[in-house]
Amino acid sequence: LEKVTPEACCQRELQSREGMIVNREACLTGVEQFQNRQGCYTVILNSFETYVYLAGAVAIGVLAIELFAMIFAMCLFRGIQ
Repeated sequence: LEKVTPEACCQRELQSREGMIVNREACLTGVEQFQNRQGCYTVILNSFETYVYLAGAVAIGVLAIELFAMIFAMCLFRGIQ
């Protein structure tokens, strides 16, 4: 029984379906160097983990700006009365 690798598992120059396959023959014969060995879930999770700290920092920054704006609005309101 011959082990055949699906073409979708082959590495491409651009990581998209339109990118040219790096080495089609080597990939289909089972050379792991030219194959994508990680699943979609793992790749997406790793991509998300790299940006989770940036998203948290931006959220804390926006929160701080909102808090200062609220304090400033309260000071202005107290000044009117």
